Amino acid sequence: MPLSRRSFLRATGAAAALAGIPALAACGAPADAGAPRLTVAFAGAGPLPVTDPHQVWRPVDRARAAAVADTLLVWGQDMRPEPHLAASVGPDRTGRRWRVRMREATAHDGRPLTAADALASFRRIAAPATGATAAPLLANVDLTASRVVSPTELEFVLRTPDFQFPLVLGAPGTGIVRDGRGGTPVGTGAFRVGDTPAVLLRHDGHWLGAALSPELEFLVDDDEENRYQSLLDGYVAYAHDLFPHSVRRILGRTGTGVVSTPASATRFLELGTGPARATGRADLGGPDDDGPALAVPPEGADPFGDPRLREAVRLGIDRDELVRKVLLDLGSPGDDLFGTGLAHHPDRVPPVARDVDRARELVTAAGAYGATVGLVFDPLDPLSRPAATVVAEQLETIGLVAEPREPDPAGAEPVPGIRFRRVPAQPVPLYLRAVAAGGQDPIPVPVADDAPAAPAAPAAPTPGTARADVTALLVTAARTPDERTRDTALRRSQVLVRDAATVWSVGDEHVGISADLTGVEPARPDTGTWARFHRVRLG
Repeated sequence: MPLSRRSFLRATGAAAALAGIPALAACGAPADAGAPRLTVAFAGAGPLPVTDPHQVWRPVDRARAAAVADTLLVWGQDMRPEPHLAASVGPDRTGRRWRVRMREATAHDGRPLTAADALASFRRIAAPATGATAAPLLANVDLTASRVVSPTELEFVLRTPDFQFPLVLGAPGTGIVRDGRGGTPVGTGAFRVGDTPAVLLRHDGHWLGAALSPELEFLVDDDEENRYQSLLDGYVAYAHDLFPHSVRRILGRTGTGVVSTPASATRFLELGTGPARATGRADLGGPDDDGPALAVPPEGADPFGDPRLREAVRLGIDRDELVRKVLLDLGSPGDDLFGTGLAHHPDRVPPVARDVDRARELVTAAGAYGATVGLVFDPLDPLSRPAATVVAEQLETIGLVAEPREPDPAGAEPVPGIRFRRVPAQPVPLYLRAVAAGGQDPIPVPVADDAPAAPAAPAAPTPGTARADVTALLVTAARTPDERTRDTALRRSQVLVRDAATVWSVGDEHVGISADLTGVEPARPDTGTWARFHRVRLG
């Protein structure tokens, strides 16, 4: 249940009272009583359960998991893998066996985590009963054949070659914990679980050095205005995911600041399946006998099955206006490609130039002039609602009547029309794997036709959206040890899927901070420096 601002603040006060309860015994020195607790706010509904480092569906879950359990690798700002709890990771010449050497790091119980703990953690992630976020990423890993080599070394065995496997070892939800246990996890993170699920306690033996704050408290509230006001009122020092209008209000104020990270999210207009409803041109603001002849699409036809209509939307959308009105210029117009600024993004592809006249011609040629199409909000992106108003006006100029609507409930038939979708920054290969599999999220692994079958088959791709041509290129990228060949295959894949959706913006992620909080760096979501609170100092 979302917290109201008052209940949000009450929760803060209650947690402060609990701060006086002695912490559970742990390794290292006791927390510095003189340093203040760091309180941070994220979107979400409470109350927060005990952190499970393998169930990380929301940003707040991923931030808490990263605080408690280190992953073997992390993603850098360009989404390439970097060392973390693993000092080194390397393949054999086939790309099917990967040797991991772990650094010595003391866990919350005072003992080092071992290779056996790492293997047990991955086996828990892969177990269907766990419901782990990263489980689909392990479909290509034979965890029965994988083995512990020594207390600090383990070997992963893959069913098919994958020279991009290190990306999996840095994915959110792959934290290493003692014996792979998720309940009250014992990891090597900078903070450990305390008596209260929402409050984590400093782990003084952290291998990167002890955090500067003795306690880290997480609050959640889906109301962005509450997060913003709590920052201004001084109840939290860090407010995640502020909207552009809040950023504009903070800029120029004293006592608060904003840390923005460019190119943190790509916003799509996905052209979905479903029938169009023919209307008269009166719906467009004119009489039915004025303008091009109205063609009625066949009953049940998918309006965007016609490439002319997809192209019309691409040409008719004014991306600059959307960025200006919805993001308040805190972002960039999209280029119909995912991952601006990330590794393997084809940055030399020219942007789409708006051409309203040509778009209108294409709509008429497709027999869709005057048709009504659904414009479906993204339930995970509140900014899709103001964006829908602007997009509807732009579609009207090319002869389409947009009908903004809520998404259908889970399990219902796919909603027709155009869907808003916000995709956080992530490694381009993993994003493309999802596209090739028909939009599944989380992401399965591409498998060649001659690959041995995995014991648990991945879910069937959504009909009509799977991309065999992209899959073939992704198999090439996975099987080659040559970085240049891999990069070429991934860039070509991006270009192939370019006409499947319209990217209207590449947006920033904004974090509000108090003036006395230092050390918060711009960081793309789920990277090795994103929401890493052991790096920050309060006061």
